[in-house]
Amino acid sequence: MIAPFSAAVLALLLWSGTAIANKIAVGYMDGLTVGVLRSMLAGFFAVAIGFSLKLRFPESHKDRTLLMISGLSSFAFWPMLLSIGIERTTAGHAALIMAMIPVFTVFLGTVIQRRLPHFGWWLGAVLALAATALLIMGRGLSIEAIHDGSSVRGDLIILAGCVFCAVGYVAGGKLSPKIGTVATTFWGLSVALVILIPVFSAITGRTHWTKVPTDIWLAVAWMTFLSSLAGYALWFFALGKGGIARIGSLQLVMPVITLMVAAVLLDETLTPLLTSTCVAIVAGTYLAQRNAS
Repeated sequence: MIAPFSAAVLALLLWSGTAIANKIAVGYMDGLTVGVLRSMLAGFFAVAIGFSLKLRFPESHKDRTLLMISGLSSFAFWPMLLSIGIERTTAGHAALIMAMIPVFTVFLGTVIQRRLPHFGWWLGAVLALAATALLIMGRGLSIEAIHDGSSVRGDLIILAGCVFCAVGYVAGGKLSPKIGTVATTFWGLSVALVILIPVFSAITGRTHWTKVPTDIWLAVAWMTFLSSLAGYALWFFALGKGGIARIGSLQLVMPVITLMVAAVLLDETLTPLLTSTCVAIVAGTYLAQRNAS
């Protein structure tokens, strides 16, 4: 159990740095460029890995549709919205809002299956959603107002991205039993290139590439190789060896890790509102996950 647990912890550490690296990168590039660039680079490597490992590709039209939905939602729209949103808010806010992804995923999954979640799930989901609403609107109703580096607009963009991410997870979850989780992920990254390459071609002129600082490239590299590729590989290994129920609950520590790292590296302030909503969102998500099935 030590190996899968260690792999899971390492994956969570890598993923916890995603919001931090994203915030560093948008300090020089615009959010759309960052979101497209990180996924596009990961997609190129995913194509190479997919062919070299001869990963199974979906054969039926239905399964290819699921792959398209999963790839575009999880690896194109979600990273773009995350980066655009984080350009307008803090890494701490982003991390707490991202904690809602499991809640959205379960809700969408049960809607597709035409059944309702358990009562305990609703309690946890309402608690997490109410805390998220308080986090976003606690500074007032002004969309443009900025407080402590965060804005309502930025938070709402990330929240919308979380819905896209959940859609991708649901589609990927229906496809994974047929071709495998690794194949679903790497071919999903590859499929996202259909949108990412044209968008990147249209916006590449926004950035002076020869003047991009080293720390920005390091942040992009973190998101490309560590968050997107290594993180998923480690997580899949941990889930396969340690069990989904046992390992999956470890995701709840991600917002806490990101908040602490953001406070140290980005000088983000741990306000009473941020701390209290963190506790409520994590507790609500935990309760929802326990009653998801």
